[in-house]
Parts: sequence; structure tokens; C-alpha cells
Amino acid sequence: MDLKQIYDVKKLKLKYKTKKALEIKTLKFHNGLIYGICGNFGSGKSSLLKVLAGKQKETSGTVLYQGKKFKRSIFGNIVEHKDIQYLDVDSITSRKTVKKLISDNFPSKVQQIKSKHFTIFNTESLWNTPINQLSDGEKHWLKTVVGVEKDPRVLLVDDYGVSLDPKNEIILRKKIIKMNNILGTTVILSSQNDYFLKQFASVIIYLDNGHVSKIRKGFKKKIGQKNR
Repeated sequence: MDLKQIYDVKKLKLKYKTKKALEIKTLKFHNGLIYGICGNFGSGKSSLLKVLAGKQKETSGTVLYQGKKFKRSIFGNIVEHKDIQYLDVDSITSRKTVKKLISDNFPSKVQQIKSKHFTIFNTESLWNTPINQLSDGEKHWLKTVVGVEKDPRVLLVDDYGVSLDPKNEIILRKKIIKMNNILGTTVILSSQNDYFLKQFASVIIYLDNGHVSKIRKGFKKKIGQKNR
């Protein structure tokens, strides 16, 4: 196992009943880079992220995280890995308020997060709003904020940039890049369009009907970035 590899995927197949979702011969992700997963609706982006996060069990093949398979419970379910943070809109769907979500997840730095994210985004009005009353764009923004503050070793964000206006996307992008530069976090983002991903992803992987159709290099990793 190459120590620089954080994921090693081989002969991966995933089916939902009779429907094929993924069929990937080989795919490697290296530690400390920003990856983009791009493809149309139904191409397998979300399924791949769920497999990498340990949220979805593969039908066949192997998925290694740092050279090892995910641990399984006595019932065969994948045990959640504390170093991997997976975020989609469903992960923050709740009747609790935004303030309550932040307080539950980050009790020691509530005011710091409010000042750092809500003030700069001019979204203080959302602080006491129930999450299930947020717009799609606000939910996508909030899930990314939570992911950045969680400080995981691997951050997986589904549908990056969806419903975000360009100004707020740039602010979030800078936070993700800073997280990657300073902490060496491996970041994997999915999107239907590669417009945003081209701006900062080191590698962009294109999916088509569950297959890898092409892989393109993006921005190079800056010298001096740390790996974890």
C-alpha cells in the first residue's frame, strides 16, 4: 500500500436491487488533495461518495481506506469511521434551529462560528431558523460550514455548489482551500457541473452511468501543504 494513498478502489460494483449504480475497475485517491467527482444526474456520484464514506456497502470488489477495509459490526453493517465526514442535504435535515445544530456539534465555539460564518455571509437572520425551513441553497451552504468546522481527515461533500450564488461559493471555496492547505485534509466534492470544481480541485474524476469516463488534472497542490 502506497502511504500517500488514502483510498484504493478495485473492481468496485454497486447495485440497488437490479439497477447498476457503479462499476469501477480501479480508482485511487491520494492523501491531502482536493478531488472533484463530476457527472450528470444518475451517473453514480452520490453512490461513490457514500461508498467512500462507509455509508453504503459495495456489492462486490474492494474499497480500502488507508490500506484496510472498513470495520463491520456483528450484523455486517459498516462501522462509522470517526476521521471521515460525509455531508449531503439529508445529513442536516432537522426541525432544530441552526443555532441548536451548531451548539450540539460545536459547544465550545458557538460564537466563534457565528461570527466567522454567519456574519461574513450576512446570514445572521438564519441563526434561529429551523433547518427544515431553510431553502435548498441555505441547506447546502450550512452542510459545508459544518463539514469545514468538523476538522475531519477526509471531507466528502455531495452536490457542492448547488443553489449557491457565486459570491458565497467563493467564500466557502476559500475556507475549504485553507482547510486543505493548513491541515492537509483530503477533500472530495461531487457536482453535476465542473465549473466550480475546475477552480480548485487537484483532480477531477468524471463519471458516466457508473463508470469512470475520464480523469483530468486540475490545480496543483501548493508546496508546503501538510499531509495527515
